[in-house]
Amino acid sequence: MSRIRSQDGATLILIVGVVATLAILAAAMVALSANVQRNTSATRTQSKAFNVAEAGLDAGQAALWAAWPADAAAGAALQVDPTTFAAQFSSSEFPAPASGQFVDVEFFDDDAADDQPPSANPGMNTAYNYDKNNNGHMWIVSRGATGSRAAKVQALVKKITFDMLIREGVALFTEGELEINGTGNKPVVGLDPPAMAASVYARGPQTINGNGALEPGTSLNPDTTTTLNDVFPADTLAYLIEAATAAGKYYQTQADVPAGEWSSDPRIIVIDHGGVDAKKIPNTDGGSSVWTEDHPGILIVLNGDMSSIGQKKTIYGVVYIVNGLVLRGNAEIHGMCVAQGSAELSGTRAVNYNANVIANLNRPQILSVKLVPNTWRELSVND
Repeated sequence: MSRIRSQDGATLILIVGVVATLAILAAAMVALSANVQRNTSATRTQSKAFNVAEAGLDAGQAALWAAWPADAAAGAALQVDPTTFAAQFSSSEFPAPASGQFVDVEFFDDDAADDQPPSANPGMNTAYNYDKNNNGHMWIVSRGATGSRAAKVQALVKKITFDMLIREGVALFTEGELEINGTGNKPVVGLDPPAMAASVYARGPQTINGNGALEPGTSLNPDTTTTLNDVFPADTLAYLIEAATAAGKYYQTQADVPAGEWSSDPRIIVIDHGGVDAKKIPNTDGGSSVWTEDHPGILIVLNGDMSSIGQKKTIYGVVYIVNGLVLRGNAEIHGMCVAQGSAELSGTRAVNYNANVIANLNRPQILSVKLVPNTWRELSVND
C-alpha cells in the first residue's frame, strides 16, 4: 500500500505537466493566429495599394491618349485627378490613406535620343512632363495608397498613331456630276493663302457656267485615274466613323446633335441620315464660323445631301457627303469637299482650298497608348 500511495504524486506531476504543455501550446496557437491575421490583413492592404497604383498607371495612359502633351503648356495641364479617380473605388474596401494622396500620377519625358529606340537609354528626364524630344514615348510613375500601405510602379509608354493621308491640293472631289455656276463677283472655287494651286476632280459630267467659276490656280483636273480612295482613303473614313462612335459623336440626324458637340473634341461629327442644312450648324469658338483654321473639323453625312442656301455659313474643315452637295448663295467651305454623289456649286464662293486646314487634319491621330515591353517595374515608395 505504501508503494501505491507514493505513485499518486508522480501521476499528479505528470498531469500538471501535460496541462501546462497544452496551455503553452494553446497560447502559442492564439499568438500565431493573431500574427497570421495581422500579416494577412497587411498583405491584403498592400495588395490593394498595389492595385490602386496599377489603376493609376492605366489612368495615366488614358490621359495621354486623350491629350498627348507636345509642349510645356499641355504638359502642365496633364493630370489624373485624385478625387475623380478615388470616386471609382469603394471607400469601405479602399479607405483613405493614412498619409498622402490616394493616387499620385506623374509624367516624364524619356531620355532616349530621337534616332534610338527608348530601350537604348530608358531613363527619365525629370525636367519635362511632356514629350520634349517628340519621339512618341513618355514615362508614367504612379503611387497608390490606401489605409496604412502604399505602392509605386512605373512604365514607359508609347503612342500608337493613325495617319489620315488626306490628299493635299484638292479643293473638291465628286464621283458624280459637277455643276458650277458663278453668279457673283468672286469665283465659286478658290484658294486661301498661302495656297497657290488646287485641283477639282469630277468623275461624272461637268458643267461650268458663269463669270470666272474657278479662281486662277484652281483647275478642273482632267486626270480620270485618280479615285476617291486616292483623295480620301476608305481606311480614313472608317477610322473617323469609329472614332466618332467611340466619342459619342455619331448621330442619327442633324437635329440630334447638341450644339456644344460641334465645338468639343474630337471635332468629328457623323450624321447617319436626313442630310444637313449648313446654316443650322452653330458657330464655334466664340467666332463667326464653324471650327477654325488652327482647329478644323470633319463633317460626314452617310445618307443624305448637304445644302447651304441663302444665309452665309463658313466651315473650316473637310465636308464628306455620301450623297450630293448643294452650296448656293454665301456658303464657304475652307478646306476640302468630297461628294460621292453630285455637286452643285453656285453663288459668290462655295469652296476655298485651305492647305493649313488639311495639314492640321493630317497630323497623326492617336489610336492608343501602350506599355513598352520590359519597362514596367515596381519601385520603393520612397524612390
